[in-house]
Amino acid sequence: MARPAYHHGDLAQQAQQLAMTTLREHGDTAISLRALAKRLGVSAPALYRHFSDRDSLLAELAVTGFEALRARLRAVDPSEPRRALIDIGRVYVSFARDEPNLYRLMFGGRVLPKGVHPRLDEAGRGAFQVLEDTVARGQSAGYLKPLPLALMTAAAWSLVHGLAQLSIDGHLPDTRAEPLLTEGVLTLLLDGARSDHQQHPQQDLTS
Repeated sequence: MARPAYHHGDLAQQAQQLAMTTLREHGDTAISLRALAKRLGVSAPALYRHFSDRDSLLAELAVTGFEALRARLRAVDPSEPRRALIDIGRVYVSFARDEPNLYRLMFGGRVLPKGVHPRLDEAGRGAFQVLEDTVARGQSAGYLKPLPLALMTAAAWSLVHGLAQLSIDGHLPDTRAEPLLTEGVLTLLLDGARSDHQQHPQQDLTS
């Protein structure tokens, strides 16, 4: 009778779970396929059947991160476009604070450059699409200037990404005030990027 390939259940899933724990506690530099295999009680070649190299495993962790981020962003109520734009930013920064090492891995192009891991690129686009859709609704409602959607989305993303990075790197003065800071900065963006119609409501010329 042939020996089963793996006798520890879903080896790939277990490896990812253990790697995620290591990432959260110590960062991506602490992750090694050989060390994971030893802790899981399997041979290194068995693990390499699932992950061709360390970066392939890290990419799967980043995919998990983008899927989690997308789920959080999609949970924002889109019914009021201005509020949704602010809440999307707050959720984004909150995710970075909750998962600092995972967030660094997700956006660390040095470790996971674009175009190398298709599943990762797709997961990243999925999360970004939620932001873009929210910006598009804000434009339709007149809360943002009718500039190219890609430009306005990049501006919004640059802002929240910068806040998130400053937050997890400890450069903001008071972490307790971060939600208010995020909302305040996003409000400034919205007020500065409002359409002319929103900034200057049409006057009643008949009065």
